[in-house]
Amino acid sequence: MRNQLKRSRKVALTLMVPASMVVLAGCSESSTEAAVFDTPEQCAQQFDREQCEADYKKAQAMHETVAPRYQTLAQCEADFGAGQCQAPQPTQQQQSTSSSFFMPLMMGYLAGQMFNGGNNSRMSPAQPLYRSKDDPTTYRTGANQPIARQTGVVSVPNSKLQTYSNTNLRRGGFGSQAQRRQEQSSASYSSYGG
Repeated sequence: MRNQLKRSRKVALTLMVPASMVVLAGCSESSTEAAVFDTPEQCAQQFDREQCEADYKKAQAMHETVAPRYQTLAQCEADFGAGQCQAPQPTQQQQSTSSSFFMPLMMGYLAGQMFNGGNNSRMSPAQPLYRSKDDPTTYRTGANQPIARQTGVVSVPNSKLQTYSNTNLRRGGFGSQAQRRQEQSSASYSSYGG
């Protein structure tokens, strides 16, 4: 009787392993091929210079729209480091209003148009990237999504290709530590049925 019980446990465990592998494989996220560069010159060493510069210009144009915003320079520098923040360039509209904020410098950009191969669904948008003081080796989107740890061609999960942020943050709002705090609070919130 004891041997029969052991054998049935082995069979049950053996049947469970392949089923769990199928479930995990079904949960895998699709990704898009893109490239991370600090400058268009760095990009042009591997790809077409015109496309590199076009993607860089798109990222620069998007920078003021998607960069994390801080109410004070000190708050921004707490997340990005001394000398790594700026006030946006005033536009005609902004000169008439007195709303000021600070944002990090653009530390790189995501170039994706060179990989589309005629398939717009696989194309990642060019966008600015940032590196925080507490995690200076990781390039992140304005929405604090980690993209890569090095320059060059990378595979980016589609869920991380968010190009928006534009939220006012307080100190400690960006980077790997903030990302962990965000994930932990989301996990604890969902565990309470929220």
